[in-house]
Amino acid sequence: MDENKVNSAEPMDGKTLPTEINTWTKVKNFLCYEIKVELTPKQEKIFKEVRDFWHQEITKEDFKEVLFHEITWQGTKDFWLQKIDITL
Repeated sequence: MDENKVNSAEPMDGKTLPTEINTWTKVKNFLCYEIKVELTPKQEKIFKEVRDFWHQEITKEDFKEVLFHEITWQGTKDFWLQKIDITL
């Protein structure tokens, strides 16, 4: 069983590991860095609502309703001139 143990000081199969860090290693380490994000309950609620919106089931009838929805001048005016409350 001792022959299966690997000594980290000796090269494996005649190949040596790189001793200096090159540019690719730095880029790879930067891109693969593990990030832990903690959200407030309000942020979690918003992210859940956005996720639910993007993953909702869309049927042919829903798609047809959007394509053939009647557009009127009054509806367009109401949409662009609606009052929006911004709360932070």
